[in-house]
Amino acid sequence: MALLSPRFLSKGMSSSKLLLLLTLFFTVVMNYAFYKTVLALYPNIDMFALSLPFAMFFILYAAFQILALPYLHKILIPLLLLLSASIGYNALFYNVYFDTNMLENVLQTSFTEASKLITFSYILWVVVFGVVPSILYVIVKVNYRTWYKEIGVRLLLIALSAAVIGGIAKFYYQDYASFFRNNKQVVNLIVPSNFIGAGINEVKRIQQANRPFEQIGLDAQQVKQDGQKRRVLVLVVGETTRAQNWGLNGYQVNGQLRQTTPKLAALGSELINYPQVTSCGTATAVSVPCMFSVMDRSNFNSSVAQKQDNLLDIAQRSGINILWLDNDTGCKGVCERVPTENLTGTNSAEFCHNGECLDDILLQNFEQRLQADPNKDLIVVLHTMGSHGPTYFERYTSEYRHFTPTCDMQDIAKCSKEQLVNTYDNTILYIDQFLDRVINTLKKQPNLNSALLYVSDHGESLGENGIYLHGTPYSIAPDEQTHVPAVFWASQGWQAQRNLDLSCLQQNANATAYSQDNYFHSILGLMQIKTALYDPKMDMFASCNR
Repeated sequence: MALLSPRFLSKGMSSSKLLLLLTLFFTVVMNYAFYKTVLALYPNIDMFALSLPFAMFFILYAAFQILALPYLHKILIPLLLLLSASIGYNALFYNVYFDTNMLENVLQTSFTEASKLITFSYILWVVVFGVVPSILYVIVKVNYRTWYKEIGVRLLLIALSAAVIGGIAKFYYQDYASFFRNNKQVVNLIVPSNFIGAGINEVKRIQQANRPFEQIGLDAQQVKQDGQKRRVLVLVVGETTRAQNWGLNGYQVNGQLRQTTPKLAALGSELINYPQVTSCGTATAVSVPCMFSVMDRSNFNSSVAQKQDNLLDIAQRSGINILWLDNDTGCKGVCERVPTENLTGTNSAEFCHNGECLDDILLQNFEQRLQADPNKDLIVVLHTMGSHGPTYFERYTSEYRHFTPTCDMQDIAKCSKEQLVNTYDNTILYIDQFLDRVINTLKKQPNLNSALLYVSDHGESLGENGIYLHGTPYSIAPDEQTHVPAVFWASQGWQAQRNLDLSCLQQNANATAYSQDNYFHSILGLMQIKTALYDPKMDMFASCNR
């Protein structure tokens, strides 16, 4: 308690002692999630494991000697403390790894979406481990030496730290190299280096985005036959729905089948279910731009995608009308150059509350939108909220609160596994009825040849291995975050016009592992858009045209 006494704070301490205490706090407290993960990956308590906190301490101590410039450090260090507390909470309780993709995801998150993550536990954590230490750091008096002595002492401390780090490296270099080579993403748990590194990479990404816009697919032309009916393709982009809980995939709970997609299942052979689809990313900010980009997951670059034509641009250039209807947190740049309506701000007491809307709002005036221009084919994109958490209970109406008990709070770590899964499964029941409504609406348009393709952007972790939500770096992401559901439906007219063999499609769907890399080429094929960019080998439908 002496550290908190007014006398001690007014008397102050040397910069060396202050930075020593700061480094201890970061090493022991702020990086607890890192040690917890390391012990899970490397349970042997040997000299290598024991050396880790010492290596971290001396690396941080040397870094703080450089960062803690007189006067400026009273702003910089509290900022690091607050950010570290905030990020550390999510790392410890949800196993969230903070990398460049996560930072990009955070920057593109709406206020409403972010507010769902702010719980009492989170606020208490940030106050205790962020706000209070920041206040103490600001008010404590720092007794500086003369400038040349201050520089000399800091250089000496940096040299001593480097010597200790060098000594650890001499004896345990192979252990460090092996562990971090095999567990690269674990460094994204270390604060403050994780968010500082992510920030530097994000600045580089923004600089890369200042490139000239690149038009591609300039040769795109739609193949049409005289007298054929107008074609309408509805692309439903799901949100945070994972394949493991998708009823059509044979989902089980405690060894018993659980049907979370009863209405889609009732369509029988009319509907093609794709049980083996993987996402391009583990967050919307990556997956959605990647889905609509000509780039595949292996070479996808969000900076390039922002400055390059995507699938919708090419389709629009070929003469097809495009309409993007959004009930999520935006299209992540995909819809910038096509007609778009954002429905999240709609003042609808029936569908909306607290700045968010149920997905059924996307179907208001849906029939009129389908019939708007009788002279052109149409692609409608319905960007849904789907199963977005952590407030899963807000994604459906009471009518679809079928699986109980549920988790009706935003602090999901406090709910039982059963409650959390039940609530999540109810979101899929609601998605099921939503897709069924879209299909039934399309069936009622005899003047149209219509089709629907649903693919979720990414999956979700529900506490498996202590991991919640999504956004885990792809290289270590669990299947729950990368295995996504997908279904396809086509009207009789569409099938006849394209000579499409549904039994062939279902056979391929069951036997073939697809990914969102197939999306770009499959849509071009469905809409018969000819361009040199089109790769028939990547088209999920090409081999089933009779």
